[in-house]
Amino acid sequence: MTSAELTIAIVDDDETVRRALRRMITSFSYSSLEFASGEALLTSQDLRRLSCVLLDLHMPGLNGIDVLHRMRGQGHAVPIIIITGGDQPKLRQKCMSAGASGYFVKPVDRDAVLSMIQSFLGKPLPKMTS
Repeated sequence: MTSAELTIAIVDDDETVRRALRRMITSFSYSSLEFASGEALLTSQDLRRLSCVLLDLHMPGLNGIDVLHRMRGQGHAVPIIIITGGDQPKLRQKCMSAGASGYFVKPVDRDAVLSMIQSFLGKPLPKMTS
């Protein structure tokens, strides 16, 4: 499977954050799908083909932990990385206990996120495109 066949979902209610994460993901030749809400992700026809999910914690409607619980409850074993702008004590542990595969505070460290994705997917990072 090539990096272009690996699809990373970006779920964040903030369009500028989605755009920044998309640029990061596509700069390493991964495909991305963007969702403005947890509900949009959960009802997507593409849910089963995702390789990894970058999931905002604080969103209107279903928050990241709600989405995480639903995905795990439905048997989705895809790696889910929580990204939050509002870190609080014990929040990381709460997310990890709920089934998150990783946790980052915004602004995220690009190399750390991509390294984590690569470790989940078991593939070396593809070369950056210009």
